[in-house]
Amino acid sequence: MLSTLLTLKRCLSRPCANRRAVCLMLLAGLVGCGREEAAPAPQYTHQAPVSDQSTHYVFAVHPLQNPQLLHRKFEPLMAYLTEQLPGTSFDLETSNDYADYERKLRAGTSHFSLPNPYHAALSRDWGYHVVAKMDNDELFRGVFIVRKDSPIKTPKDLRGKVVAYPAPTALAAAMMPQLYLQKNGIDVATDITNKYVGTHNSSIMNAYLKQSDISATWPVAWHAFEQSNPVEAAQLKVLWQTPTLIQNAIIVRNDVPPELAARVTRLLAGLQNTHQGQQLLRGIDTTGFVIANDADFDVVRKFLDEFNQLVKKEK
Repeated sequence: MLSTLLTLKRCLSRPCANRRAVCLMLLAGLVGCGREEAAPAPQYTHQAPVSDQSTHYVFAVHPLQNPQLLHRKFEPLMAYLTEQLPGTSFDLETSNDYADYERKLRAGTSHFSLPNPYHAALSRDWGYHVVAKMDNDELFRGVFIVRKDSPIKTPKDLRGKVVAYPAPTALAAAMMPQLYLQKNGIDVATDITNKYVGTHNSSIMNAYLKQSDISATWPVAWHAFEQSNPVEAAQLKVLWQTPTLIQNAIIVRNDVPPELAARVTRLLAGLQNTHQGQQLLRGIDTTGFVIANDADFDVVRKFLDEFNQLVKKEK
């Protein structure tokens, strides 16, 4: 405070074009000198507080939709599991695309995961095992989306055309459609241009924007698109659909305590029996989960054998 008074005195004794402004600033400082300093503002962080004694488990979901939408859909389920299992906390992990998801799965970064059947079948080699799956296997199929004004009528009309998919490893939305085309007179490797665009939503939008002649997805993603983008969806239609396979799985990393894995499995399988559970299931676009195991996904390995023989033409 003394140094401020001395500076003010020198300012007043010296000619200065901005003397008035400078002196006013110093006086304002003097007024505040006797006041108590304001308390520091609170700091916000996304990290869990130190007092959080819960054991955290990562629950990853494959790119059914974009990460923002997946968080909106699956966070209530994570909150439910956390509430039902005191001492645990379930943290949702999403991925930008299927390649990103597969890298994480191979690295074992998640304790629980909801993969597509392709990754479920392969995950046993990466340290996971199947404990459940979504119900309604009849929904697990590929569908082909075109604009309503598209001239395409049969698969053979696709020669020289562009086909969009979410990713090469999207089972229902890429591999099953490619096998369908191969069995219906199209050589996937040479007759068409295969375009991988990252997500189901992007694949559908490619057809709408005429960036592809036809796009592949699966029924759940198509219905979600119809609800969230009704104007665009009104200009599109499903042209063909593939045979069905088995639904998405719930897998658990092998080092997760067996009792916890069993309790999570029972909670998921019991969701359809309560009003709250039914609401959670509607939020993630399924009617329920059923108990399953690795052997149930042997049908996927049989599909892959046929796919590799006919589409990839491996001997």
